[in-house]
Amino acid sequence: MGHRQEPRVQLYATATLCGVDANGRSFLEPGVIRNMSGRGILLEVAQCSARLGDTVVLRSGKHRGRFQVARISALENGGTQVGLEHILPTTLFWGLKLPAAGPDPYLRERRQSRRESRRFTAEFSVEVRVNAKVPIWSSTANVSEGGCFIYMLNGLPLFSKIDVALWIGAAKVWAEGMVVSSVNGEGVGIKFLRISEEGRERLREAIASTPETEDRRYVEEDSPSEPEIETYARELRYSAIGQD
Repeated sequence: MGHRQEPRVQLYATATLCGVDANGRSFLEPGVIRNMSGRGILLEVAQCSARLGDTVVLRSGKHRGRFQVARISALENGGTQVGLEHILPTTLFWGLKLPAAGPDPYLRERRQSRRESRRFTAEFSVEVRVNAKVPIWSSTANVSEGGCFIYMLNGLPLFSKIDVALWIGAAKVWAEGMVVSSVNGEGVGIKFLRISEEGRERLREAIASTPETEDRRYVEEDSPSEPEIETYARELRYSAIGQD
C-alpha cells in the first residue's frame, strides 16, 4: 500500500492561493492543482509565501475553501509544491466524483530520499508544552536539524503547534514546532518551525557525532519496479475544474 491516507484524483486545474505572509502582508499566488482527495489538495506554485501550519484560502473557478498548509517542498524546476489539508471536517466536493476514503493502493517508486535533513540517533531529554500548559517530559528517538521524533504514550493531534525544549549538554534549546506524525503508544514526529541560529548550531554539533538513521523509504537504482505503480492515478483522470 502507499503512504497516502486517501485515494487521490489527478488534475490539472488553475487556482489561486490567498493568505497573509510572515510580515502581515496579504498575497495572491497563482498555481496549478495537481491532485485532490476528500481531505486535501496538492498545489504547485512558483513561490509560496505561506508557512507550515498557516491557514490559507484556495480558489479555483467558482470553488473555494479554507486549508491548513501541511507540507512545503521545493521542485527541481524551481517551483514549490504545497500540500493543503481541508480545515472543515466535511469532505471536499468541487464538482468531482471523489473516491471513497480508504487505503490508497497508489505506489510510486522512489529513487532517492525525500527527507530535507539527515536524521541521527541522538537521544536528548525534552520538554514539550502544548498551549503553554503543564509540560510533558520525555526523550527523542531521532533528531535532525529540521525536527525530531519524541517518545510519547499518548499521541497529539496532527498540525498542533507546540513548544519543545531539548537539553543539549548544559544548554536548553527551545524551538517552536508542529506535529506532523502521531502514533499512540509510540510517539510524535515534530517539525521545527522556528529555532534560533545559536540553538540550531548547538543541535548541529551535538548530532554530528551520532550514527545516522536509515531512510527506509529510499529505493536503490537497481530495485525492481512495482507493476502497480501509478496504475490507480491513470484510471482516475478527470477534466480540469471549471474548464468544461
